[in-house]
Order: sequence, then structure tokens, then C-alpha cells
Amino acid sequence: ENQNRETFYRFYYFILKIRFKPGTKIQDEVVNILETLDTIYKDDAVSLGFIDLINFMWPNGAKLEWDSESARVPTERRLIVFEKRQKDRTCLSHSRKVKLYTPKAIAYTGSLTVDLLVQFINEHCRTFRQSNGHLSAMGLHKEYILDNLFKVADNSITLKTLNESPNNPLKRDTASKHCIIKEDGSKKCDENYNENKYLKDATKPVIPECERIDASQLSKETFFNSYLKLSKPVILTNGMDEWAALEKWTNEYLVEKFGKNNVHIKLSPHGEYEGVEPVELWEDYEKFKIPDEVFYQLKFPDLVVVRPASTKLRFDKFMDLVTNISSSDNTEVSAYLEYSSIPNNMPELEEDIAEFPFIKGVLERKHLNAWISDGNTLGKLHFDPFDNFLCQISGRKQLILFEPHNNRQMYEAHIPEATLGFNNITQKFRRKTLMDSTSMVMAPFDILKPDFKRFTETRDIRPLNCTINEGEVLFMPSFWWHEVQSFPSETIPRNLAVNFWYKPFLVKEFPCQECKLDVNPEYYHLLDDIPT
Repeated sequence: ENQNRETFYRFYYFILKIRFKPGTKIQDEVVNILETLDTIYKDDAVSLGFIDLINFMWPNGAKLEWDSESARVPTERRLIVFEKRQKDRTCLSHSRKVKLYTPKAIAYTGSLTVDLLVQFINEHCRTFRQSNGHLSAMGLHKEYILDNLFKVADNSITLKTLNESPNNPLKRDTASKHCIIKEDGSKKCDENYNENKYLKDATKPVIPECERIDASQLSKETFFNSYLKLSKPVILTNGMDEWAALEKWTNEYLVEKFGKNNVHIKLSPHGEYEGVEPVELWEDYEKFKIPDEVFYQLKFPDLVVVRPASTKLRFDKFMDLVTNISSSDNTEVSAYLEYSSIPNNMPELEEDIAEFPFIKGVLERKHLNAWISDGNTLGKLHFDPFDNFLCQISGRKQLILFEPHNNRQMYEAHIPEATLGFNNITQKFRRKTLMDSTSMVMAPFDILKPDFKRFTETRDIRPLNCTINEGEVLFMPSFWWHEVQSFPSETIPRNLAVNFWYKPFLVKEFPCQECKLDVNPEYYHLLDDIPT
């Protein structure tokens, strides 16, 4: 039973079932077709064979089920396909008995010709074969994409070399210490800030930077062929020039429009969000018990992803908090309005921004979010399963990216979660609540303080610097790992951005260290629709 389950994770099955008398012409015809199909699909994850549809039972005793259309096809002459199952990697608990995967049978109803059967198999098995065994034009396009995905140059700097440099621009003590303009017009800078020194240090050693292009000159064809399908990050300039949001979204305007609305905000010490730390630092460590069946599947049971504290307050109070944090020397508390849905919470704002014409109608938009903070936040290393357009309205963001092609190096895995508590009176955080959930998108190591003894393969990962300034947009393809250091505007003590998340063109199973990017079947039509 276990062997069958794993087989159905990996393969599509196309099964011929025709009732005939041995040695008849129809038997020879079917055998010849089966042999031909087996040759055509020899390089694909498609298996072919015969089963007895009348008496068939799965190893668990279940009978064969049909999809609604196939149930009406006469039993005497059925050719069927079982579609591939994608393994559920979201849950580690097997407290409920795992059911054997028993896919429904889909019947073929056309004429018994190789050409039509190949079309049927391609449709249901996500293959691109022709009846001569060669790949179709769409199949060749898909093959080209997967063979030419963008990678950070092999001769660029590694995390180990970067970490050994005294001028490492990733470290917060040598990173940019921005200044803000106070109400009286004076300039307030971090005491260690030296602009000339920073500009010199930030280029030693050199981290390769994202390509920059003029968004106003970008066509759908160019964006798709040069960036989207190749999973290549790129910074877009002049893409927000017509946005009213750049001038209109002052603190005063936002408070006037939404001040009385309640919002959910996140609170974290020292501006660090969702880092990873030892579970033994938490009060509930000795009392909290992870079920053995889950514990033994965890690659890092001694670590937790620290989720920020959360609270609910009026938007005007949140903006006051942002201003107060920015203008004070207290770095103990950081406040962040993150993942805030604009359509749900601030729909009027959508009038002041616009989807980019080279992506609208190409990908399906899933989310449009606002991100507002005091401007001194650090979002720790993670990936998102969406194609992302991050649009910087106020302040700037330094995004350090790592490619998604070798996730053993990134130690991709389920990591247990814990949630900070926060006392509004004492303004103190508390490490208490361990959770029975896991994060599937966070890295277990810290690129600012890497533990190369434990995470040895991180020595060779190569960063890509994709820093965006006000009015710039970063296209970040799905599954690229990224750490985000935000800085406040020099004129307004805040950082404000919006992002568009789209259903991704390239997908992968996660968390899964060995799984590779593949073209999303929902976008197969783009392999043919957009000229190369």
C-alpha cells in the first residue's frame, strides 16, 4: 500500500481496458497502440498498462470511482487515465489515519487513434508530446524555460566571504543609518552614522545588484520573455510616475480617510520581524510537548520562528505610534501594519495606484497589500509563493535575495512557531507562547550572524542586492528567498509600500528541499499566446 501511494505521487497512469477475445484483431490493435504510446512517453512520468475495470479494487478495498462524465461511458470499451496527485506537504501530523490515494478514473471517449490518444494524455497528464514522440512547440518552450532560469553569477561573492569582511554591508552596524528631519527642521542621525563612510563601505565587498529597466518602455512580450518566465528579479524605474499616491498619501491624508478604522498591527523588539531563535529561550519550553510523530519529522526541533505580538487599535493611534517611535531614541518597540489588504481595508486607495500594463491580464492578481512602519524594520529571510511587485512610496528597502534553485543550501523545512506577548503598560515583550503550528517559508539561519558549523551549505549561497528607493518597483519572482531591511524617508519618519501578489508563473512544492520550479499548469496557455 505504501509503495502504491508513493507511485501515485510521482506518476500519471494511462490505462487501457478493452474487453476482447484473445487473438482477435482488436487485441492486436490495442497492443500496437499501447506499445506506440509507451515509446512516445518513454521520457515522461507516464505509465501505461491494463487493468480489469469490472473487478478492480484498490489495496485498501475501495472500488474504482469515476468522474461524473466518465460514469456514462459504456464499460465495454473504456480507456482511462488517473491524474497525478500532488503530495500534501503542509501537515506533519498523522494522528488521523492516512487514506490511500484512490484517484477517480477519467474515461477516453474518442476514436482509437494514436493522434487523438496523445491529445487526451497530454491534456490530463500535463505533457507536450506529439504522435512522433517529439515535444510540441509548447513543450519545447517549457523545456527552454526550465533550462534557462536566471541564476546569480557563479563568480559573485558568497555569504561566507561576505561575512568575513569587516565592511559587510548586510550587518546592521555597518548598514545605512538614515537620518530624519525633525519638526524644527534639524537633522537627527544615528550616532554611528557617517554618510561618506557608509557609501564607501556599502560597495566593499561588492554584492551584485538587480538589473534596472525603464518600466514605461516595457511591453508584455519583453517582460514575459526576459524576466517573468526566466524567474529573473528586476527593478523597474518610472513605473509609478503617474501614481497619485506618491504625493497624495501623506500621514495627514491617511489619518483623515482612515483614522477611525480599527487595524491589526504587529509589534516586535528592535524592529526585527520573524527571526529564528532557540526554543529554550521561551518560558513554555519545558512544558510544551510536540507529538513524537511530528517531532521526528522536524529538521530543526530546537528552533522557533518568532512571530510578532499583535494588537488592534485605531489607525490614527497607529500613525501616532509610528511617529513617536521614529522621533524617539527608544528602539525597544517597533510597530508595523503589514499584509494589510487594500481592497478590504482601504479600498479608496486603489484609485491612486495602478496595475502595470505589461502584467495586467497576464497573471491572476491574488492580493494587494499596504505596508506601513516607522521605517526601521528587518523582515528576516523567507520566500513567498507569489510573483511580487513591491512598490516603494516612502522611504527605501534593501532587499537581499537568494535564488530558489538549490533549497538544500537554504535548509528549507517546517520550523515550529512561537508568538511574542506584549504588555501595553510596561511596554515589555514576553517569550511565552509556543504554538502547535509550523512555518513553511522561513530560513532557519541568520545571514547577519551565520552559523556555518551547523548550516555548512550556506557558505556558498550568493546574495543579490535589490534595493529600491521611493518611486521604484521590484519585481521579485515567486520562491526567491529575501531579507528586507527598511529605512525611513528622510522627510517623513515612516516607510510606506504597497505590493501586488500574483498567482505565480513558476511553482514548486514546499517545504521541499529537492523540489524544483516548474511552469504553473494554469499558465500553460502563455507558452503559446505570447510571442518569444
